[in-house]
Amino acid sequence: MRYRTRLLLTFLLFILGINGLSLAMQYQLARRTMYDSLRAKALSVAATTATLIDGDLHSQLHTRDDENTPAYHQLEAALRRARDANRRDDTYIKWVYTLMPAPENPNVLVFGVDAEESFADKSHVGEVYRRINGTPVRYGEVYAETDLHEDAWGTWLSAYAPVKDSAGRTVCVVGVDYSLQRVTLKMRPLFIGLLLSLCVGALLGVIVAGASATQVSRPLLALRQAVESIGAGKLDTRVEIKREDEFGAVGRAVNAMAEGLQERETVKTAFARYVSGQVLETVLSSGQMPTVTGSRRRVTVLFSDIRGFTGISERLRPEEVVELLNEYFECMVDVIFRHHGTLDKFIGDGLMVMFGAPVDDPDQEEHAVRAAIEMQQEVHRLCAKWELEGRSQIRIGIGINSGYAIVGNIGSSKRLEFTAIGDTVNLAARLESATKELAADILISEYTHDAVRGSFATRRHGEIHVKGRTEPVVTYSVEFAPDAESDVREPELVLA
Repeated sequence: MRYRTRLLLTFLLFILGINGLSLAMQYQLARRTMYDSLRAKALSVAATTATLIDGDLHSQLHTRDDENTPAYHQLEAALRRARDANRRDDTYIKWVYTLMPAPENPNVLVFGVDAEESFADKSHVGEVYRRINGTPVRYGEVYAETDLHEDAWGTWLSAYAPVKDSAGRTVCVVGVDYSLQRVTLKMRPLFIGLLLSLCVGALLGVIVAGASATQVSRPLLALRQAVESIGAGKLDTRVEIKREDEFGAVGRAVNAMAEGLQERETVKTAFARYVSGQVLETVLSSGQMPTVTGSRRRVTVLFSDIRGFTGISERLRPEEVVELLNEYFECMVDVIFRHHGTLDKFIGDGLMVMFGAPVDDPDQEEHAVRAAIEMQQEVHRLCAKWELEGRSQIRIGIGINSGYAIVGNIGSSKRLEFTAIGDTVNLAARLESATKELAADILISEYTHDAVRGSFATRRHGEIHVKGRTEPVVTYSVEFAPDAESDVREPELVLA
């Protein structure tokens, strides 16, 4: 089934559903209002009729033989007058009668006087009053029933009112049965009118739905053709939908998508500035950025900083400072990427690097230490070059720590930064700061040391106190040869 046809049918069913529901609610509301009005009328008739009944006379009725007494005939005439007075177009009282407790069982109600003339339909004195709906009459109360009941004679609404004798005792109740046959007939024109309204609404719905479906299907066809063309590699395809509605917005979005695809290689190159080639290929092949939503994972964090850079920057011109930093960072980032690190951020003249995120790295500690050694060797090479050029010399300190941290996209909806936070990161920064205090070029924590034990020449260098920790942290310095051509991969003696 075509989308246009489905849209047409959906629109039509929606209109029919809404109109049908609305009309049904209107019908029910009108029906309830009419029934509430009828209850009020029935209650009024019952209460008025009860005032016409002489309770002392009614107390003289006990058996069917009493139907021939003057008392019965007087009460019967009063009920018929009340009944006949309320047989109008707006009110039709079918049955009027009295009910009284049975002499042998006061909990059972029996008929007293019935105003009906027909012998076949007339109820006689002493006959048990049987409720069709099973709900007992609330003897002694003035009320109209809220529920309708049906029997062989039709559908009824009943109301009751007590009759008292001269002593104020309730001797019987007047029952009034309101026939709803005429009410049903009155409701029929309303029902037919609402049904005709529904049909007219359906007809108008077909017309409107057809026009709307056409307005929707045309731009959708244009969008489909454009997307198919872009999918075939024609990235210069553009959608020509000059509208200011949602379809125009989708068309502009498709055009922006095509432009974005043309820039994909540029984006890929920009992303490669932050992660190694291996990480980049892993992310691109998976189709999504791992753990960008935030997760707790094991990482190794490396901080580096140029010592005394404030003094160096004060001696140099601004352009010389920028040139020095750019050349330095160029070498450092290359080293980081060679060892599968992820550049978290530049911090002034310093770096924050993660190993083990966003892609897991089981050898992250070794990669971090090797990167640190090679970074020191690259600095040594740069300084040798700068010395020949008459430029300033630098030294860097590096701190490394391993442990669990929260890794993911952190920031606001307008700007996010993929980074790591937590005690592991703070300790790595503290280790880098401690390289000045402990006169070490590379300091690693005991947690990193445990993972690379035997792979590098290390020396226990002392303990540092970190804010928030009760126990001091044991640190180790990594021994290395400044010459970059020296073999730093062979394990050396670990000095405890």
